[in-house]
Amino acid sequence: MKGAPSGFVISLAVHAAAFSLAGLLVVFTVQQREEKKFVPPKPVDRPKMKLKKPKVKVKKSAKPKATTRIVTKVKRASMPDIQLPEMSGITDGIAGGVGGFEIIPDLQEVTIFGSGQSIGSDFVGTFIDFKRDRGGRPVTMDPDMIRSELNRFFSRGWKPSSIARFYRSPKKLYATSFMIPPIKSALAPSAFDERSTIGYCWAVHYTGHLVYKDDITFRFWGHGDDILAVKVGGKVVLNGCWPGDTEDAVQPGLDGWSSSSADSRKFYMGNNTAVVGDWISLKAGEPLDMEVVIGEVPGGTFCSMLAVEVEGVEYERNKQGGPILPMFKTAEPSYELIDAIYEDMVEGEASVTNGPIFRDY
Repeated sequence: MKGAPSGFVISLAVHAAAFSLAGLLVVFTVQQREEKKFVPPKPVDRPKMKLKKPKVKVKKSAKPKATTRIVTKVKRASMPDIQLPEMSGITDGIAGGVGGFEIIPDLQEVTIFGSGQSIGSDFVGTFIDFKRDRGGRPVTMDPDMIRSELNRFFSRGWKPSSIARFYRSPKKLYATSFMIPPIKSALAPSAFDERSTIGYCWAVHYTGHLVYKDDITFRFWGHGDDILAVKVGGKVVLNGCWPGDTEDAVQPGLDGWSSSSADSRKFYMGNNTAVVGDWISLKAGEPLDMEVVIGEVPGGTFCSMLAVEVEGVEYERNKQGGPILPMFKTAEPSYELIDAIYEDMVEGEASVTNGPIFRDY
């Protein structure tokens, strides 16, 4: 500026420089804001209540009263022995119970060789494998040798000690009948949980008691492929072994027993003709020891069928003209057992559901 004093010019220049510097500070200066951090509130103290467990007083001396069983003796009326026609699949009301309810215990593992549980009126069966020693080790055995061993067993009073060197299965079966139609012989070892053994050169020795609630006279009819022998009260009453060389082989050990009936070996039962046994008389409620031996010699097919003929009873006749006899039994057969027997039995050769039950009640 012309004519302006020099002091004023200098002052103006200083103020202009100051304004410029202030502008630069506003543009390039960034104000940093402090980040806010979340601070949780202080916990609130709440009053605590002490809880008490409820107490119930129990008298330790309180015991339930024992139940009382009322027993009433009923005098049974005497009924005539009437042979009813065979009814397949129906038991005389015992196995099915009253009105169809089961009243016998669960027998478990029901097989035609016996069940895994005793009911008290059965025969205890012991499986003997003549192909192994008592420790389970294999031994040399053939059909001729087992016949010799069986002869020794029979001739020495059917004592288990006479064949003690051979293997006996630890599992027992409890049989109430001996009605085994022709089947594979290997099924016997399987029934005793001896599935690894082959189905030949084996036997089963059953022991029990023969008893009936009334006086009775009867005789056995039976057939075995290969071995079926019955002993009652210490005497052989039936040798139903396979006829021919097998029967001849075991005959000496069975007291030279032979049938005196004209009907013996006349009618088929299973895969051969049946042998008629000796007459047996029982007094009411008086038991006799009874033993049954069944067995297989060469293997293949096995059969053991034991029936009874009661003196004075007329039986229905089959197509052969022979009597349809009831199977021997010490209990009413279960539905499972009936089905197992009927599966392989020829119709009319024997009755499963009829006839006496050999027990003292």
